[in-house]
Amino acid sequence: MNAEAFLHYLINVYPYFLIEILVGEALFVFRCRHKPFFVLRLATGLVLLCAITVLAVCVQFSLPEKWFINMLVYLVLFAFTLVIMKVCFNEPFKILLLCGVAAYAVQNLTYRIFTLFEITGVIWRLCEAVNNYTVVVPLFTAVLFAAVCIVVYFLFVRRMNAKGLETVYSRNVLVFSVVTLLVTVILCSLTNIWWWQHYYLAIVNYCFAILCNLFILVILSGMTERGGLRMDLYNVRRLWEQDKSHYELSKENIELINIKMHDLKHRFREMRLSEGNISEEEYKQFENAIAVYDSKVSTGCAPLDVLLTEKSLMCNSAGIKLSCMVDGSSLSFLSEYDLYSLFGNILSNAVEAVQKVKEEQNRVISLTVSVCFGAVMINCTNYYEGEIKLAGGLPQTCKPDKEQHGYGMKSMRLLVKKYGGELSFDFGGGMFNLTVMLPLPAKPCQTTSARTLLKDK
Repeated sequence: MNAEAFLHYLINVYPYFLIEILVGEALFVFRCRHKPFFVLRLATGLVLLCAITVLAVCVQFSLPEKWFINMLVYLVLFAFTLVIMKVCFNEPFKILLLCGVAAYAVQNLTYRIFTLFEITGVIWRLCEAVNNYTVVVPLFTAVLFAAVCIVVYFLFVRRMNAKGLETVYSRNVLVFSVVTLLVTVILCSLTNIWWWQHYYLAIVNYCFAILCNLFILVILSGMTERGGLRMDLYNVRRLWEQDKSHYELSKENIELINIKMHDLKHRFREMRLSEGNISEEEYKQFENAIAVYDSKVSTGCAPLDVLLTEKSLMCNSAGIKLSCMVDGSSLSFLSEYDLYSLFGNILSNAVEAVQKVKEEQNRVISLTVSVCFGAVMINCTNYYEGEIKLAGGLPQTCKPDKEQHGYGMKSMRLLVKKYGGELSFDFGGGMFNLTVMLPLPAKPCQTTSARTLLKDK
């Protein structure tokens, strides 16, 4: 065993590799859920990793010198870092494997950039200028790795963490990334042996490795976008299903309340006439109280009637004035569930905003629906207090759990696009205004009549 080479790998080679891998993995998993006794688990794992590194170097130098032995040592150490992550973090292994592959890509990307600087003579010229090889190489490596990590964080990691790693996972893309990374590692391991014999081919190979690592990070970032959209679509569909169930329940409840209140009013009138011991003032107070519930909004559109009746009761109990001028017949081309979901989200957002308004005279919501220039124009105006923040071009929810809330506006936007319409909003001065434009569908009867006239001619 060559003692000098042994110490070189044990002190100068594998520690740099492990530090870069661990920092890269920390870059991707720092927001993951920790298991109990996290610090103790991590410390134990790092101690075992050091022991396995010493053992791996011993095994490496006890075997015949082959190019793949060195590569296998790197892969074994990387595999153990995955074990450490699994022991420390309460996440599925597939998510941790994804983070590990991304971290390995960052490490390999840094090392290949450094290798290009090395074989092209940039490192050696810096060493000659400073006249201290032992200082230049570690310092240059650290600065380069830090720069790569910063760029990777702002371009990829931040977007992945914003959407959540669970939304990023895709088995096919992960397998493709693993295969690409293995091919890159194998090619570079071979190139490290013969680069001085084929100088320009080695440069091409290292450039190819850099592009492959960038490609891995790009497709993982693409998984983030697709995963985020997939999660948004799932939540919006779940919201539509909830709206559908809510509509059916609300329709039954509103009808039952109206029937019961109507019967109760007549029963109270009969009691008053038969017993005569109820004063006129008491009777009026009872009628005023029961009128709140014995009132059904009529717009010419059944789903909208149910919703507006429900929201009117809600607003009345919250001290909010709901003003409606609605031509419900113009909305007949919308399905009843889509219509209930669209207006339900519009009014729910308005009620949520107005409930926070302190001035009683400003606790008002105005809703209008009219036909203008071949389109249905829906306009909802309400007061608000505080600051409205935008996320993805839409107002962001004020609720603390933004992963479970904030899909109302997305639901409205998808529903409006479904019918070929447009959704817009403006706010300022404490007033929020939402406008929806839905084009009226062409009437088939008009086309049929035109064709009939042409045939008659």
